[in-house]
Amino acid sequence: MTIIGKIGALISLSTLALAGFVAYQVSKPPKVVSLNDNLLDTPRHPVTEDMWKKSRARAGQPAPLFVLQDHMGDKLQLTELLKKGPVVLVFTKDGCPCSMESQPFFNQLARHFAGKATFVGVIDAPQHVASKYKDDFSVPYTMALAADGAVFKSFGSLQSVYTTLIKADGIVAKQWPGYSRATLTDLNEELATLTQIKPGVIDLTMAPSQITSGCFFR
Repeated sequence: MTIIGKIGALISLSTLALAGFVAYQVSKPPKVVSLNDNLLDTPRHPVTEDMWKKSRARAGQPAPLFVLQDHMGDKLQLTELLKKGPVVLVFTKDGCPCSMESQPFFNQLARHFAGKATFVGVIDAPQHVASKYKDDFSVPYTMALAADGAVFKSFGSLQSVYTTLIKADGIVAKQWPGYSRATLTDLNEELATLTQIKPGVIDLTMAPSQITSGCFFR
């Protein structure tokens, strides 16, 4: 092939490549910023005033005692946990988007208050599922198995992401019927008061500004 022929071939290939690139730019779908409802500030399960009223009424009341099996197959008893200090119960549902989305925030808080407060994920799942959830989401605390739903009912937590803070004396300090930047900040500050250490520096950028609850427990 002559030099002129080679140049012509290169020009043709370049033209085809440019045409293909232009066609791709025109036809490619628009960039998706997020499909996460929480990031769009739309609660997946809106928290009603009645839910808030019932949660607030639990403050100052004795926490229902329980004995459950944990993800390792060992006995988990609330009275024993309280001997170490405040306990935070994070009501969790396997497969619930809100549980999965909120988990990193609870992980941060649990790591900050480790040794001062005990976090427990109360999950409606058998042992192998609870263990997988813990591994998949790098949960730094124990998962308690509550597949029969009795513990959820005793705490009035009919949906996931309800969170209950119990003082060392067994009295409920606060309950939140969902999660948001405000509730996570509140939990952080309440724990700081009870444990007498500074609040944790928690990244809440991705937390919803409007409180959202999770899926219903059966």
